[in-house]
Amino acid sequence: MVVRNQAASALARLKNQAKTEGISYQMCLQLFFQEEFLRRLSHSKYRENLVLKGGMFIYTLTAFDSRPTRDMDFLMRSLSNDLEHIQTVMNEICALPTENDYILLKVTGTEQITLEKKYPGVKIKFMGHINNVRVPFSVDLGIDDVIVPDAVVRRLSTRLEGFEAPEIFTYSLESTISEKFDAIIQRMEMTSRMKDFFDIYYLSSAFDFSGSTLKEAVLQTVRHRGRILEQNTFTRIRGFADDSFMKTQWIRFEPAKEAGLGFPEVLYQLDQFLRPIYDSILSGEEFDYQWSCSQKAWV
Repeated sequence: MVVRNQAASALARLKNQAKTEGISYQMCLQLFFQEEFLRRLSHSKYRENLVLKGGMFIYTLTAFDSRPTRDMDFLMRSLSNDLEHIQTVMNEICALPTENDYILLKVTGTEQITLEKKYPGVKIKFMGHINNVRVPFSVDLGIDDVIVPDAVVRRLSTRLEGFEAPEIFTYSLESTISEKFDAIIQRMEMTSRMKDFFDIYYLSSAFDFSGSTLKEAVLQTVRHRGRILEQNTFTRIRGFADDSFMKTQWIRFEPAKEAGLGFPEVLYQLDQFLRPIYDSILSGEEFDYQWSCSQKAWV
């Protein structure tokens, strides 16, 4: 009876939270199940092998102040990407006991992704259960990326009070920005990933950065991925503000609408934030300035 009451209480609190935050109950449940996966990961022997990155990392780091996301991505280190092996690893993580025995996590499938890469990643599909409530979610594992200066152990926020905060390895903010910038310059005018622009804007508005560390992170990322850096990259990026396809993509991007952010404003800040870094990489000069998020400038 106690377990059933705990389950009912958690579901009721999540339903109220969804209304308060203006997100769907389904999404609130999915975020809660993903959080429970992180809790179990934090107690597992694979804690150092899976480094949280991407949208979920930003969302939890900022105490759910940034854009809500369904994506949960990790960099996988020192583990084979063999599907059977990954399924075994995930089953072990899901089976770990926590104080939340009424939450059941089950692996429902695995498949290879990013087949174009030298080392393909893996998508794992899960089903989360609380009483009769069932919610699917997935985890993507990437391989062979670099983190500058290194992975960071962080205690993440929880959606409900009274739940243990997961303490796991996460990406650095510098490499988070570097990979999003790399995604932009890889696709340029063809990109539909408005989240990359939004997240760089958000992070540069919320955190200060060391110019030399951020430069090294960008340099290592583009070098590792074999990007060719062109002189006119930021001229093209500034031109996105007049590109009809890009403007339409931005108008349809829900987090931007909710934040009241215009695309020209975001592109201007991206230019102020990353163009000096990019120029210093092209010239080979040192970049020892500090980014002030309050001033939105290098000082």
